[in-house]
Amino acid sequence: MRRVTETILLIATFVFFGCDKKITEEEFEQSIFDELFISIVDSTYKDQRLYTCFPEQGKPIYDKNGRWIGLDSVGQHQRDLECEVKRSALEKDTLNLIIALENQGLINEKTDLSKYKNSKFIFRHLSEHPRGKDLEYTEWKTENKFAGVMSFTKIKFDAKKENGSLDVSYRCGGKCGLGYSVYIKKIKEKWVIVKIEETWIS
Repeated sequence: MRRVTETILLIATFVFFGCDKKITEEEFEQSIFDELFISIVDSTYKDQRLYTCFPEQGKPIYDKNGRWIGLDSVGQHQRDLECEVKRSALEKDTLNLIIALENQGLINEKTDLSKYKNSKFIFRHLSEHPRGKDLEYTEWKTENKFAGVMSFTKIKFDAKKENGSLDVSYRCGGKCGLGYSVYIKKIKEKWVIVKIEETWIS
């Protein structure tokens, strides 16, 4: 009987500490992600308002047979100037930009995004968007602050937990987007971004 009791205690201890280790690893990864989150976003996002801001083009011109000749260039210089003025104003508008976050990696529906609150970004779950995952951002664009959608993978660490990497995706609607690999390192007890590589563009 004593041997059975000892065996049960041994198994219970193993299960307890095994679960504790798993939770600790998850908390460790989450803490690193939270520590670097704003820096990662700031280093990889592209303001959707600028990324998709182009001067309006003139109307297409066709010959009598319906073949396309080109674009009407009358007034194009003025349209170009107006676009530059708009871009200049947007470049100075760097506070309270709305970034939508997809449920991926260390972000999920239960993630309290208020912990990432700062003066530059307002984070929202993409599911909060009135149109859900349909990337027609009409409702948020009316606020003229919508800067795009981002998603993040989990962090892959080396054996010593001193180096890590994660993938970041940025989308601005349709086939518009960019992807990055972000490399992080622990230096003097502090985690920092050491390298960012662009991995895809569309």
